[in-house]
Amino acid sequence: MKCSLIIIALILGSVIISSCKKSEEVTSEEVKIAETQLHTPTNGLAVAMKKASIKMRRLAKAVENNDWDGMDVWTHELKEGIGFNCVELYMIENNDIPNEFTILCNKFNSAINKLMLSGKKHDANNTSLEFNNLVKSCESCHESFNKDAETKLDFTD
Repeated sequence: MKCSLIIIALILGSVIISSCKKSEEVTSEEVKIAETQLHTPTNGLAVAMKKASIKMRRLAKAVENNDWDGMDVWTHELKEGIGFNCVELYMIENNDIPNEFTILCNKFNSAINKLMLSGKKHDANNTSLEFNNLVKSCESCHESFNKDAETKLDFTD
């Protein structure tokens, strides 16, 4: 009786461990595929900007509803997504980086930092103002460097 309980426990343990390993392998493989697709030269920046556009819409909704927690999440996501990832991808895809691009990156980072501070203070008036400044920084960059994009960006659903 004792031996059969031990054998059953070992069998269950090995089944559970093997199923966990399979799940992790699939997950890590999916992550590798996603990372590869994100950094492919043909669509890396386009994919990153599409993700940033979705986050920007979510931020717009959070600002509209004075959702301070949502604003905190989406401003950080955008800072990482556009401020670092998109800028890096643009630099990878374009050999010659004009000074104007660097200036516009700095304006974006300044605008998002100010928006973050307004959100932390729960200052609805300043938050709306800073969000509008953030949108203007996006529009300026699109005007100069993304001729295919809409000139006037719309972040409403």
